[in-house]
Amino acid sequence: MAGAAQPDGLDKQKMKQILVPALAVGAIIVLVSLVIYVSDTATVKKMSDGSDGSPDDPGLKELAPGVRYRDIKTGVGEECPAGAEVKIHYTGWLVDGTKFDSSKDRGQPAQFQLEGLIKGWQEGIPGMKPGGIRKLVIAPEKGYGERGSPPKIPANSTLIFEVELIEATPLKPRAMSDGSNGGVDDPNLKDVGDGLKIRDLKEGTGDPVAPGATVTIYYTGWLKNGKQFDSNKGKGPNTWPLTSLVQGWQKGIPGMKPGGIRKLVVPAELGYGERGSPPDIPGGATLIFEVELVK
Repeated sequence: MAGAAQPDGLDKQKMKQILVPALAVGAIIVLVSLVIYVSDTATVKKMSDGSDGSPDDPGLKELAPGVRYRDIKTGVGEECPAGAEVKIHYTGWLVDGTKFDSSKDRGQPAQFQLEGLIKGWQEGIPGMKPGGIRKLVIAPEKGYGERGSPPKIPANSTLIFEVELIEATPLKPRAMSDGSNGGVDDPNLKDVGDGLKIRDLKEGTGDPVAPGATVTIYYTGWLKNGKQFDSNKGKGPNTWPLTSLVQGWQKGIPGMKPGGIRKLVVPAELGYGERGSPPDIPGGATLIFEVELVK
């Protein structure tokens, strides 16, 4: 009977010799699979040409503070100017490789005015030519900043985009009511300090407006790309104390006389700053006004 137990013991020993290595190999396979999965999810997807899609791409160049780029494909034709209306395909990722938006997934290109987009696009798309494809890496301060864009873009996110420019249409500034230059490049503008510029289209008569006065005015406001964002023309004038208005008006309206019409070019710092006034005035926007002083 004692001899009969020996083969059973040998079988168990053989099973251990077979099973222990097999379990170890299985554990290694699971571990390797896990490492591959984690690495894959933590790696930014490649660009459409298979090139480096990471924010550490050595081919990136600084276009402006907080905006880096690399042209994947150079287009042909006229360069996209600042403030243009653009038709584009785009895909955006977070640095961990999470895709948060794509026009390609929707199957149709998007059309925007650059003036209304994040700073990283306002600065990163001009210079592209139709048919061109550009990689953009945008720092949080040129993207969605400390607020993020919930639920897909957390606060303080660096953004990676692949942008394909299909078409760019320059937007011309609107003319003033007298037909004169309505743009920020108006050579007749006078710099009165802090980046504020003015030009009198029509001289009024009577006593000039004093700082802090209450004024009754007609006005129209445009972004520098020509898009009108507000006007009370045809609605009746508004009456406000200057102290309740943006600094560009507080500084730009004093000195006008009743019946006078003045063009104001107000930098963002004297307007609505980096926050803007959504949805019509984007952050960092330069504003152009035509103001008519009633009294």
